[in-house]
Amino acid sequence: MKQKDQDRRLLRSTFAVSAPTMLSRIMGYIRDLLQAFYLGTSRLGDAFATAYIIPNLLRRLTGEGAMTAAFIPVFTQIKKEKTKEKLWKFANAFFFDLTLIMALLTVLGIIFSPLLVRILAPGFGDAPGKWELTTALTRLMFPYIFLISLAALAMAILNSFRKFFVPAFTPVLFNLAIISAAFFFARKAEEPAYVFAVGVVVGGILQLGFQIPFLWRNGMRFKFGLSFTHPVVRKVGKLMIPGIFGAGIVQINFAISRAIASVLEEGSVASLYFASRVQELTLGIFSIALSIALLPTFSEQVAHKDIQGMRKTLVFSFKLIFFITLPAMMGLLVLNRPIIQVLFQYGVFDVQSTTKSALCLFYFALGIPFISGIKILSPAFYSFKDIKTPVIVAFFIMLGYIGLSLILMNPLRVGGIALALSITSVLNFILLFFLLEKKIGKIEKKEFIIPALKYGFSAVVMGGAVWYFFKQFEFIRLAFFPKLGVLLSAITLGILVYILLNLLFNHEDLKSLRDAFSRERILKE
Repeated sequence: MKQKDQDRRLLRSTFAVSAPTMLSRIMGYIRDLLQAFYLGTSRLGDAFATAYIIPNLLRRLTGEGAMTAAFIPVFTQIKKEKTKEKLWKFANAFFFDLTLIMALLTVLGIIFSPLLVRILAPGFGDAPGKWELTTALTRLMFPYIFLISLAALAMAILNSFRKFFVPAFTPVLFNLAIISAAFFFARKAEEPAYVFAVGVVVGGILQLGFQIPFLWRNGMRFKFGLSFTHPVVRKVGKLMIPGIFGAGIVQINFAISRAIASVLEEGSVASLYFASRVQELTLGIFSIALSIALLPTFSEQVAHKDIQGMRKTLVFSFKLIFFITLPAMMGLLVLNRPIIQVLFQYGVFDVQSTTKSALCLFYFALGIPFISGIKILSPAFYSFKDIKTPVIVAFFIMLGYIGLSLILMNPLRVGGIALALSITSVLNFILLFFLLEKKIGKIEKKEFIIPALKYGFSAVVMGGAVWYFFKQFEFIRLAFFPKLGVLLSAITLGILVYILLNLLFNHEDLKSLRDAFSRERILKE
């Protein structure tokens, strides 16, 4: 397949993920709005945000990390070299092995939830009732880990067949479950956090159940049988164990950030949560969608020994991701406070909540292009079944993150924890990039660095224009709809300025991206 055709196929796969992901992020915002309204950054908000760390961490590690990183390259290779009978025998064995392991892990998690909460939130013991509430919520949500792990396996199998839309749609169902629970029951509940926790578990049931008919349609028959000695099952297992650490370092660092923030003033944990949700909205619509589509693409290129094609795909992906994330970063740097105000400042989420969350969002924004870059680099390693390299890098990044957080939280409080994450994301990206070059040969850096510098210049000018426009209004005194109008106008102005500047100073690169995005071409094989 020609490189241009590969790029268009990659974009088509990315759009198959990004469309339902965008819908999911919209639903996720509604979910977070209800969470902010009923829980805010109070005792309830901190407790739920901490209890949600474990299931959310497992969701990220399995759905966007170790599960897909270990499973898809191996499954793709078997699909290419073995019969369908052997392919589905392996898939069934892995499914039921994982079912047993996750069931045992869930039971142990429920039993040892008090210990987990003490590790994740060492500062909660000083607040009356906060530790007990967090423990109860953790126990209630632990079954979600069982459900989402199996749902992630279903996603990995479907993605291996280049079926991206259905797995990407399941988070919509997850968010709908929580929204429905909150809408109908939170107002009447004495402790609304329990309502949100029940919604999480129901959402996990829907995420798994929705994909099962599509697995059946592709050939999986769910014939019960355990086979921990199956050679390919053991191979995936060996890849997954270190991959849990390597693939999920950003999420592991998020979990560490909550633990560190728990010793700060009340509301710090929840502030990190709400700021990260806005950051994830930026990442999720395109960056995560691209990373999901890249792993099967890289795995096929490795299986066909097309390393030159992989290098070209990497360059194309970097250009694409920097074109999108650099203006997004600048927009969040300029508009962090008004965005938090418009999105969340209702109910018990007050001005103080906005101030803390906006500060975290400002520092989180600095790392967005590099976190997105990591999501491009990581699948390249996994396609070679190389989990070791990202794990070694991740270990040192984690140590650096802990050290930086402890240093920066003194002058910057909770903002220092967010800044530490962005700084270590830059280091993570640089290390992975140069280590990947050693594996696959020289990547033509000029081909994406020069366009990225032009995108960066356009983003800075765009940020200045948006800042000047925004200063013409007394935003804080406006009612909701005028606030929303000013914010949307500022964002629209920023997009127009950014595109215009790129047309003037970066016309050729913009033209090549436009050609790749052409709907007619994307839809063609």
